[in-house]
Amino acid sequence: MQNQKRIVLNDSQGKLVIDPMVGGALVDYDFKGPQGWIPILRPGNSFQRSGPFSLGCNVLLPFANRISGGGFKTPLGQLKLSPNLVGEPFPIHGNAFQEPWQIKRVEGNEVCLTLQSEGPNRFRYSAQLRYKLEEGILSMDLDVINQADETLPYGIGFHPWLAREEDSRLQFSAIGCWLEDSQHLPTEHVVPGSGSTSDFRESNGFPHGLLNNAYTGWDGIAELMRPQHGLKVHVKAADPLRCLQIYSPSVDADFVCIEPVNHTVDALNNVGKPGTVCPKWLEKNESLAVTCLIEPEEL
Repeated sequence: MQNQKRIVLNDSQGKLVIDPMVGGALVDYDFKGPQGWIPILRPGNSFQRSGPFSLGCNVLLPFANRISGGGFKTPLGQLKLSPNLVGEPFPIHGNAFQEPWQIKRVEGNEVCLTLQSEGPNRFRYSAQLRYKLEEGILSMDLDVINQADETLPYGIGFHPWLAREEDSRLQFSAIGCWLEDSQHLPTEHVVPGSGSTSDFRESNGFPHGLLNNAYTGWDGIAELMRPQHGLKVHVKAADPLRCLQIYSPSVDADFVCIEPVNHTVDALNNVGKPGTVCPKWLEKNESLAVTCLIEPEEL
């Protein structure tokens, strides 16, 4: 069902709330587990702030994370970008998460949204976003077509704010990890040391302080263990989403962001450096499509 602002999808094991007007974001996603209904995403508006990042999952387009230096170079010259969030010195996560999306269709447990964007700056693109709920499993498909009169780089991905508890643990396989500076820009690409707080090749808890790292060579599967609820949550993505941004502000936070994306932080200003993964350059009318699954499962 739907009202003026939000769409609700239900099946026997899942509930999903979508807000097309606020970046096509997910507001809530609950799963019927062994202890009843359990929030898979941090419940929408749980932060003492408003806006898209108070919700449960955001769409990242036409770039993910931060871009320094006021923009980046293209064959037609510098493409300038301005900060787009209060308190952020750099442009972050593109503009799709801030734009109202249009409802194309709602059929059963599936909704399709569209966006026609005139920006930022010389970016011109159309996008289609599909959410589907099936036996409690969420699938998200995002397609973009470059409609600018030039070849431009498109970053793309998803930004789920997954609910967790203090004893939750995370596991995934990746080849490398970008360290960051005080402005959250990349400094050095390293192999996570065995047993370190940034190494999740074996199941690991979250550090007491900030964790905000971009991982490269991700194999496309991450597993969040939530023993208090008898649940584990799989985040799965296929090519080209082979970078994974992990954000946890502290050990006692009630969420962790597990963000499948197609490029590393500030990649276009770090071209040629080891570990840099650049976004996909699309010619006019060329498209790019990605898929991400969130699969809750009983332990």
